[in-house]
Amino acid sequence: MAVHHGGKVGKAASTLAKKASSKPAKSKAGKTLANHKAAKH
Repeated sequence: MAVHHGGKVGKAASTLAKKASSKPAKSKAGKTLANHKAAKH
């Protein structure tokens, strides 16, 4: 799958990729990505 840059989805992806991100932030980012994937792919 292509790597998304910019926008809400790209931000979520980079949040997940960063090891420094907090757990709640990661869980929110994961949800955003999952929703996007379900809706758009």
